[in-house]
Amino acid sequence: AVKLGYRHLGFLGGQAVPGVMRYGYGYVQGINAAAEEMGITDDVTIEYAYGGQFYGSTEITAAMDTWYSNGTQVVFACGGGIFTSAAEAAAKVGGKIIGVDSDQSKTIDAYGKGMTVTSAMKSLTATVNAMLNSIIFDGTWKEHVGKVENLGLVSKDDMSLNYVGLPEDTTQWNENFTVEDYRKLVADIYDGKVKVDNSTDKMPEVSVTLNERQGTIK
Repeated sequence: AVKLGYRHLGFLGGQAVPGVMRYGYGYVQGINAAAEEMGITDDVTIEYAYGGQFYGSTEITAAMDTWYSNGTQVVFACGGGIFTSAAEAAAKVGGKIIGVDSDQSKTIDAYGKGMTVTSAMKSLTATVNAMLNSIIFDGTWKEHVGKVENLGLVSKDDMSLNYVGLPEDTTQWNENFTVEDYRKLVADIYDGKVKVDNSTDKMPEVSVTLNERQGTIK
């Protein structure tokens, strides 16, 4: 998002549970890393809050109205139906949204054409294909039965195999961050050249301005 030109960004999480916090803390790390690389840390601000629930409400929409009216350009809405509050607020001022879990562009863009910058996806297709291959072809199903697995990047070359990623067809790439730049970033994360801290113990330390004053909205 920073590479695409956004300087005032927000994170609206559902509840402060580990799955949501990892999305949020990873987002913060990415914003900070891009700002440091570009030498613009003094120009970048993050608004950070949890809604306290996984659906939109008048109170959360009002909070998002305040964010957007105060200059927030794009909000990563991460928490089930809570995106509706961010989208309702964004529609009033031509703001932008980052979706979550799947490619949400069609759903979010119903609130305003071109509203969705991208979506942080969990690839259900890759997961289902991998498990079916495990059952039908590989004979490795017993290695997965009864286990909770954390699935991430498994390829630096074939994006379709990865369990997380961005939708290449609907992300609003530009000359400052192209699909080729994205694929290089994936490869660098896979190779360990770019590291993402998976911890939820505390908010990552950053050089950009980070506002957590709202905490949990409800």
